[in-house]
Amino acid sequence: MRKDFKVLLINCNTMMDTLITAGISILAACLRKEGMDVRLFDTTFYKTADRTGDEARVYTLQVKKTDFKELGIIPKETDVIEDFKKEVEEFKPDLIGLSCIEVTYKLGIEMLQAVRHTGIPTLVGGVYATFSPHIIIKEDCVDMVCVGEGELALTELCKKMRDGGDITNVQNILVKKEGLLYKNELRGSIEMRELPFQDWSIYEKQRFWKPMGGKISVTGTFEMNRGCPYSCTFCVNSGLNKLYSNKGGYYREQDIPRLIDEMLEKKEEYNLQFVYLVAESFLTTSKKRIAEFVRLYPQVGLPFWIEARPESVTEEYVDVLESVNCEGISIGIESGNEDVRKNVLGRNIPNERTIKAFGMFEDSRIRVSANNIIGFPTETRENIFETIELNRQINAKGVMISFFSPYRGSSLREVCELEGYLKEEDIARDYRLAPTLDMPQLSMSELSGLQRTFPMYVKFPKSEWPLIRICEGQDPEADRIYEEMSHMYVKRFL
Repeated sequence: MRKDFKVLLINCNTMMDTLITAGISILAACLRKEGMDVRLFDTTFYKTADRTGDEARVYTLQVKKTDFKELGIIPKETDVIEDFKKEVEEFKPDLIGLSCIEVTYKLGIEMLQAVRHTGIPTLVGGVYATFSPHIIIKEDCVDMVCVGEGELALTELCKKMRDGGDITNVQNILVKKEGLLYKNELRGSIEMRELPFQDWSIYEKQRFWKPMGGKISVTGTFEMNRGCPYSCTFCVNSGLNKLYSNKGGYYREQDIPRLIDEMLEKKEEYNLQFVYLVAESFLTTSKKRIAEFVRLYPQVGLPFWIEARPESVTEEYVDVLESVNCEGISIGIESGNEDVRKNVLGRNIPNERTIKAFGMFEDSRIRVSANNIIGFPTETRENIFETIELNRQINAKGVMISFFSPYRGSSLREVCELEGYLKEEDIARDYRLAPTLDMPQLSMSELSGLQRTFPMYVKFPKSEWPLIRICEGQDPEADRIYEEMSHMYVKRFL
């Protein structure tokens, strides 16, 4: 039996996406509560891509330009793999735990492969691991895969490894050992009130600076909910709800007093300036819970950002959100075609209700953004212009436009595989950077052109549409005109 046990967690993150990861922070807290020595290797500040998601959004006119360089934050010049190897050699962990999303999976595996010679056991977790354990466990550099939530599973696993116990029967964990594969049952979802406060000491101080609304602020991430009560087909929550359907369900809510206590602690310790609330649909809850949040949140008092569905917005909620310093809200439109929304996406919301929801914010100080997605299977160019027309009617200040990325776990992923748009092992791309699907009715190049011109189509008069159509092209002349019109757009609308 050992008293000390070292765990090296890897946050395999997309480049310069500085929002603190609540999941890893809670894992670190759980392990340290059991006396484990925990370190984090974070890829955030390494140059692992040609451009960042924020840079892509600036280029496509979705957000104001911000510059990390003004804060002295720049990508590291050293190689991420070499630095990781040095960290493993110096720390000598007893377990390496990789947390990755689908778009960073390949980098994460490359990192584990680079230290395979050490013989240190490896575990892969996260949402991609949850829905692709059969793919990941085949990797030579992977010993274990965590399916579903990791707080209890990782803690139990590490305690057994430390104490010399049998690790082949830990719920949520797939284990390769001596040529055999041990598959264990999924445990029930944990009550959020039972989780410890996040441990942010594992992060560099620079990680707390996050661009929001055109400025960079010291931002804290807090889980108000976990999961989503809805199962939209394009979202991995559809898969999580299905996975946990016989285990008490996946969607849970944090107790508001517990949430406020954690915010107050972190606000004082880290001098927070902004709050990012993790809640897939903030207003989809009881009126009593919203009232409790409104009553207690003034103790925190910081500006915050939330997401909401159109049908959850009421005049009363707009007023109370404004009263407690809600600075921004993103409302999901996704598609402007009601048939696509209902029968493809699983969102039965009439256009009239969406227009009404946005109209409620017209006289409010809250900055409202419309979330749109293009490139769904079966979607046509005409459907996308229906989305553009709906955006023109609501006249939101922020126009966000993402590519549909068929991440594993979403119901639409299965549709894409059946249609032959991609294979089971294919990795979906970053929804901000590039389309994943190349479809007969909508090619990748056409989708890329529509993404970068989407806000122009929404905001500029229709007399400019023929010129905007030229900007969809991929040639130097199209780029030149796009550059000119972008300057006009930024000056007038951002």
